[in-house]
Amino acid sequence: MAIPLLATKLYVPPVRPELVPRPRLIERLNDGLRRKLTLISAPAGFGKTTLLSEWVHSLLSPGGRGQGEGRRVAWLSLDEGDNDPARFWAYFVAALQTVEAGIGKGVLGALQSPQPLPVESALAALINELAAIPGPFVLILDDYHLVTAQPVHDAIAFLLDHLPPPMHLGIATRADPPLPIARLRARGQLTELRQADLRFTPGEAKEFLNQMMELEISADDVSALASRTEGWIAGLQMAALALQATTSTPGQETERATSLIRAFSGSNRYILDYLVEEVLQHQPESVQQFLLQTSILERLCGPLCDAVLGNQRISASANRQVGERVTFADLRFAICDLRFADLNGHEVLDYLERANLFIVPLDDRREWYRYHRLLSDLLRSRLLQAQPDLVPTLHRRASEWYEQHGLIPEAIEHALSAGDFERAAHLVDQVAEATLMRSEIVTFLNWLERLPETLVHTRPSLCLFHAWALLSSGCPLDIVESRLEDVDGGAGLIPGKVNVLRAFIAILQGQMSSAVELARRALDELPEDDLFVRNVATWILSFSHVAAGDFEAGSQALDEVVRTGQQIGNILIATRAQTHLAGVHIRLAHLRQARGCYERALEIATDPQGRRLPVAGMAMIGLGELEREWNNLETASRYLVEGIELTRQWSTFAALEGYIMLARVRQAQGDVDGAGKALERARQLAVQFRATDIDDLFVAISQAQLWVAQGNLAAAGRWAREQGLDQDIDWAELDDPDDYVSYHLRKYEYLILARMWLAQDQPDKALSLLEPLRLRMEQQGRTRLVIEIHVLKALAFQAQGDVAQALACLEQALSLAEPEGYVRLFVDEGEPMAGLLRHAAARGIAAGYVSRLLAALGAEEQRSRGTEGQRSRGTEGQGSGGAGEQEFSPAPPHLCSPALIEPLSERELQVLRLLPTALSSTEMAQALFVSVNTVRSHLKSIYTRLNAHSRYEAVARAKELNLL
Repeated sequence: MAIPLLATKLYVPPVRPELVPRPRLIERLNDGLRRKLTLISAPAGFGKTTLLSEWVHSLLSPGGRGQGEGRRVAWLSLDEGDNDPARFWAYFVAALQTVEAGIGKGVLGALQSPQPLPVESALAALINELAAIPGPFVLILDDYHLVTAQPVHDAIAFLLDHLPPPMHLGIATRADPPLPIARLRARGQLTELRQADLRFTPGEAKEFLNQMMELEISADDVSALASRTEGWIAGLQMAALALQATTSTPGQETERATSLIRAFSGSNRYILDYLVEEVLQHQPESVQQFLLQTSILERLCGPLCDAVLGNQRISASANRQVGERVTFADLRFAICDLRFADLNGHEVLDYLERANLFIVPLDDRREWYRYHRLLSDLLRSRLLQAQPDLVPTLHRRASEWYEQHGLIPEAIEHALSAGDFERAAHLVDQVAEATLMRSEIVTFLNWLERLPETLVHTRPSLCLFHAWALLSSGCPLDIVESRLEDVDGGAGLIPGKVNVLRAFIAILQGQMSSAVELARRALDELPEDDLFVRNVATWILSFSHVAAGDFEAGSQALDEVVRTGQQIGNILIATRAQTHLAGVHIRLAHLRQARGCYERALEIATDPQGRRLPVAGMAMIGLGELEREWNNLETASRYLVEGIELTRQWSTFAALEGYIMLARVRQAQGDVDGAGKALERARQLAVQFRATDIDDLFVAISQAQLWVAQGNLAAAGRWAREQGLDQDIDWAELDDPDDYVSYHLRKYEYLILARMWLAQDQPDKALSLLEPLRLRMEQQGRTRLVIEIHVLKALAFQAQGDVAQALACLEQALSLAEPEGYVRLFVDEGEPMAGLLRHAAARGIAAGYVSRLLAALGAEEQRSRGTEGQRSRGTEGQGSGGAGEQEFSPAPPHLCSPALIEPLSERELQVLRLLPTALSSTEMAQALFVSVNTVRSHLKSIYTRLNAHSRYEAVARAKELNLL
């Protein structure tokens, strides 16, 4: 669900009529376009926004000049509400879309996800989109000092570090932001305009005072005023207003101006206080009251001001169209002739703008305005001093107006400011579900923190939504449960909504039977038209079925979730369900069907412009794992790296799975350091996600598997003892689906334990574990695990010297694995498997498949020798970087030649076809019914003609030329 946005925050402010042209500054801004950042940093009242507005309009003008000509511009006016990261990025992307329609939809999808936004990952995808925008553009962030949220600062710093070439960023702020300013300055990537740069020069001050404000004061007085105000534009403007207000007849200007200017002293703050007093006290009482009482508003429009003031007035000119203006003389006459009551709010705002009373139009229609922020602060302070009892009433009226016009977040803020907590709680209750669906968790939690706990406690629906927010934030389950205790028994609350949440909690706790029961109950209780919550409940139910081993019921439920999710536009759940369906096929050893499901999930999670949404990352992680199994390691790495980057935008827990898979790919590539780094990142994410401990167990199992693969048996042994695996096995625990850890995780632990015993030359112990485990996996339909168990049994029998039994187990594994093309399942076992496969090749067992596996093992051995050679030459660090680095150097030149030096003979082709089997020369001779010397002669000729220096290079070269 899209976040409702105020369009006025995206408007470029119009050029002020009293503008003093500042070509020297415009030239500097144009020159700065070749750098990354333009920073305009100065106190309030130095004309930052005015200068930017003038510059932007010069860029947009058809007759614009300089480096900015032809650039598009996006504008975002920031306020305190933008400290919610979800809201900030919603507006940020909306601003960019004024330059390029459709940009950043993936970021908005991440903002609407159940998990908080990992901003750097989202920005990585957004930056790639920005880099593809044709033509240069500028993004302005105005009033950046109002942003205090460190996550926003960190994200902008990341953006600046990786700013795409078409983009230039401009920031206007009252104080230097916590960004890498010094680094950008040192690299020549920063253009700065500060207080000293923005001050009016004596010439600009003279033009402003005497031409724009029509004061006609002497050159000496202009110089004195510019000196006393230190070129401070707001001070000059207020001084001019004070002079206008206190001078009623010609001839008095010079005398009054001179005495007033001489009275100025002290800091800017004191000058401003004095000038506001001068301005306000010379305005009619009605105008003063209007300014004071409407100062509670961040933004103003005529009807809103009327509502806040309690006015029901409709003037004679009220029927004119918005933007149609009566003369200023008529407005001034109405004000001064004490006919203020005849004016409506829009006309008063029109008067204030034309009277230069520090009001800024926010749109071209002059419908919405805001006060100068410093003036607004002062007005509010005076209001609290003069009429403190009126302030809650004003906020309450504003809240009512916003509610009537469907702007509920603003209505909530004013209700809270009014201290009307009952009203605020009622409004929060109305929009809680929609707010959480948009993932505005920070905003929602902020509202609840400002409400009295006793009031939240008495509203079961608020407690329920609070529990959802806490769970989505990764809070510990005991905190979530404590909030849910306030929900039970709540009147008027649909029980199904509670049961959906409890079902999800049960999933995280590994209580699958409870999850199934709660999800079914929720579907019975929820109204038929509550499609979104029903869709979530069905997804939970399908997930529970699959986890419990009921693949048929789970698959049917997943199909329904996908269909319904697509119908109602719930792309997140539809895509997740499709990836879960792929997971079912993987359990059944149907790898090609799993690939079809992942590809379908990618289609669902791709927008009409061809951009992948963040949830597509789950499908890419799945495809990466399939490519790893098929031994396409570089392709697998690319899938996983991109999948992680996408997935982290909406689910930390899902990204964890990607890092575990990436660790396995890095290990297969011989990148031990890279594997460790990927697994460590997974561990960190598991610690951060505090709503469940299951993710920590997954990481621990993956770490133990890596230790065994790397030969660190001491560490693996400590892990086994800590898990209690050195004790007698209770096989009954593997038959209880309600015991999640035992039923779902213990089998993986046993497989690691069996590998550890094989590495310790204890095949008897391994066999005693593997056969009972095989029987249970066959009963549960876990064909993928059955294949792996057959492989380990074959290695155990081989270690005992029982080659016949070993080959029987291997043949069973090959018969199940060959249709789906498993490779790494065999290759990861290394030289012991190579020896066993050579025996199988000699006996003609699955000859073609075995040849491919032996070729892969041979390439693995060659790569391993190459890696060791690199390390001995001091190049150990190559290829061991983080995600996304290239793991292999380019192929040697002799493997890249375009054609054979000479064609191979028919007999040489026969020998060549035996090379991937890893048969010895003697075994080749026996197979071809020739002498060993003849085979050796053919091999020498093959190596020469393929320009190869080893058996493995010859196989690789032959594959390049489609000879194998």
